[in-house]
Amino acid sequence: MTVAGSAPSRRQLRQTLKVVSAGDGYAELEAARAEACGACAGRAGCGAGALAEMAAKGDCRTLRLPTEMGLAPGDRVVVAMESGAFLSAAMRAYLLPPAALALTAAISAAAGLPDLIAALLCLPALALALLPLRQAERRGRLGGSLRIEGRAPDAPQ
Repeated sequence: MTVAGSAPSRRQLRQTLKVVSAGDGYAELEAARAEACGACAGRAGCGAGALAEMAAKGDCRTLRLPTEMGLAPGDRVVVAMESGAFLSAAMRAYLLPPAALALTAAISAAAGLPDLIAALLCLPALALALLPLRQAERRGRLGGSLRIEGRAPDAPQ
């Protein structure tokens, strides 16, 4: 995965994926999990590993995207996602829930509530914090920002 921009103001995450199947108006894509992603020292700040986790399924990741290109199984394509859309999804998934839990625990402690009550109050706070992520998923905003840019230049398989 690379971070690149077609213009200075448009930064994108890009990944080359393999077409597994294609139909009328769609392509099902697959990317093998990179072995280095689990051991890399920079994995905590890497968009490549995080984007790969969005479509997690065993050792391979599959994704179904709309396309008007005539693709066949085995073709390699470049898939892109705006970095802003990726950051928005990551914020909904990884920032909002812990922030809601911390805020609920802090308010409970400031109010002098017992730990058990504070823990019980954290459950609905967590559920409410996950609602924006669920709504974005239902509206297709999480995967909807992914698109097939075109066929990949010849690359080793």
